[in-house]
Amino acid sequence: MVLGEIVAGIEAINKLLDAPLKARTAFRLGKLSKELAPHFETYEKVRQELLEKFGTKVESDDDSGNVQYQFNGTADKFQTELMMMLEEKVDVKVRKIKLAELNGANLTARDMITLEWLISEK
Repeated sequence: MVLGEIVAGIEAINKLLDAPLKARTAFRLGKLSKELAPHFETYEKVRQELLEKFGTKVESDDDSGNVQYQFNGTADKFQTELMMMLEEKVDVKVRKIKLAELNGANLTARDMITLEWLISEK
């Protein structure tokens, strides 16, 4: 599996962690979440470093505290390095979960697409 699959699916996995699932499925998802967390955390750390390397911080005008980055001719370099990182292979043991085991989970079609690597029809 590649890092990009983890990054794309993390929000949907978090939805599943909050869904009322059978104990076995919830246990397997919890174990998977613990295994994926360090990869996602490292991604976020390196992504932040890339933002600071190639971008300039722009403070938000409102009181939200959001920080944005402006790229002055460096957006392509940022994007290239980010994409290379997302294509990096990661060693994660994934036991597929049957679609029927996800009854009760409110997943959207978009969630299902991002978790295609985790869900099997049968």
